[in-house]
Amino acid sequence: MPLAIQRVTLADLDAVAPLFDAYRQFYEQPSDLARARAWLEERLRRDEAVILLATREGHASGFTQLYPMFSSVRTGRLWVLNDLYVDASARRSGVARALLDAAEQFARDDGAVGITLETTRDNATAQAVYRAAGWHEAETQWFYRSFAENVRNEPVFSYGTLQDAIVQQRLFGRTLDGGVADALPGYRMDWLEARDAAAVTASGIVRHPIVRASDDPADRVPGTVLRLSAAELAKADAYEAGDYRRVRVQLASGAEAWLYEEA
Repeated sequence: MPLAIQRVTLADLDAVAPLFDAYRQFYEQPSDLARARAWLEERLRRDEAVILLATREGHASGFTQLYPMFSSVRTGRLWVLNDLYVDASARRSGVARALLDAAEQFARDDGAVGITLETTRDNATAQAVYRAAGWHEAETQWFYRSFAENVRNEPVFSYGTLQDAIVQQRLFGRTLDGGVADALPGYRMDWLEARDAAAVTASGIVRHPIVRASDDPADRVPGTVLRLSAAELAKADAYEAGDYRRVRVQLASGAEAWLYEEA
């Protein structure tokens, strides 16, 4: 059966998420399938990426993920081929080349002025594939600063005041971008009789909800998964201190997140 390339939709997440998790492991990140799936789902729901999946005989063989960018000089859209990964069992069979060609064709059809990618200087294997596919090496040099302390990779399941834009501005100095709807199984929501005075002052909200584990797995609390930086998570801890404690839970979607439950 010939290789097939398709644009990924939400229905394809279970097929592409293991490849994305393996891709992150290649770059020395710990395996976290739920996190990988949640990342891809958020990008697709917010229309922030285009993901192309290669399959052969129903088996997911590789993927590439494109992010949009713009060129001021050329006054047009660019696409960044940010991620490219081929499963070990499918390497040296033309999958990488097929994904590169499909990505290029997508960018052309989109009316972009070009497509770009970055690789390390010592990755001779990848460079050979790019050259064979007709990609040109630039003479420019990439420079960067890493803001690891600002990376917003701490998922927090909020069912209460952290979803409020005013509270977010007061705590974090910004309104959190979107969020992914999810639910917390095996819990019930109630209300605190008296909230910590400092938290009431910080939020401007008097009545605060709280969740408690129940004996019924059918119980569930709706909410939103928000992504915070480590520094923002510390601010949330200070805000919730006294009345709540932070624990790790698994949500209805299968993703893991921090939860502030009854202390």
